Amino acid sequence: MRRMPKRTIRFLLYTIHGHLARGTPDYAKLLRGIVRLKGRFWRDGKRVIAFGTVMIAEAGLNSERVVLTVYSGDADKSVLYFDLNSQAEISSLLETGRFVARKTHVIFDPTQRVVLIEAGRGHPSAEEIAKIIEAESRRDQKYDSLDLSFVPVAAATFGNKIDEMQRIQSVTVSIARPNFDWGDRYDQLTKLADDSRGKAIDTTIRARRNDSLSKQRGLIPSLKHWLSDRYSSVSSAKVKGALSGTSGLIELKLSDHVETVSLTTEASNQTGYPLDSDVQDKLNAYLDQRSERR
Repeated sequence: MRRMPKRTIRFLLYTIHGHLARGTPDYAKLLRGIVRLKGRFWRDGKRVIAFGTVMIAEAGLNSERVVLTVYSGDADKSVLYFDLNSQAEISSLLETGRFVARKTHVIFDPTQRVVLIEAGRGHPSAEEIAKIIEAESRRDQKYDSLDLSFVPVAAATFGNKIDEMQRIQSVTVSIARPNFDWGDRYDQLTKLADDSRGKAIDTTIRARRNDSLSKQRGLIPSLKHWLSDRYSSVSSAKVKGALSGTSGLIELKLSDHVETVSLTTEASNQTGYPLDSDVQDKLNAYLDQRSERR
């Protein structure tokens, strides 16, 4: 019996943040609504994003997850191949309604308020997926004021790298619109966001010339504290500075230090693509273990 090939794919972990004028949304009901988007597509210039498979998966007693397959690519009219055997170009015209796509697996866990999104070159970003779901959800009167953000879960390496810095020249932090269930330290930010009718807050602090920002007071310890929250509000962060023993400056980005889940899955003999069923089983196993740890 021929053994199935293996593929390793990588997922990034995000927490889900929703904001309504009337309060915090019911995440299970909100995400269940994604099912109605099956078969829908959105086009921005040449880029196309289409929602393929969308299904509800049971995840234990009174709990469920939403599994989504996203197809993304450019809507070119033709594809150019080069045949190594004949040393010739082959141009294939695409039929109307087709595009060369990259497949992306996504799984939402409303109970834990997290989403895992397959990462890699050409895959849609968390921001793109959140923007589509937000726009489509707003068609429902219950969610007409919805702000939806997927915020990266910081890996421990990000805080460790900050600690290793000898001198910090500047810090830039972007905070998703504060939610109603966040702590007291967000009160001022909440008021600023609500009064401004804004969705995100950006803050940049720079050190004095030839000086360093404090790692004990101010924005740096606040940033590390926010990132340690169960539902961190920090959508992006950049820390620019120098490591001990070096003269040049480096820039640490939260986007390069997001909690990552790598899965080795079975793949189709014909296409080489990971089997959806195996991907789903392994993602569910990871989320089950994560739930138990908490």
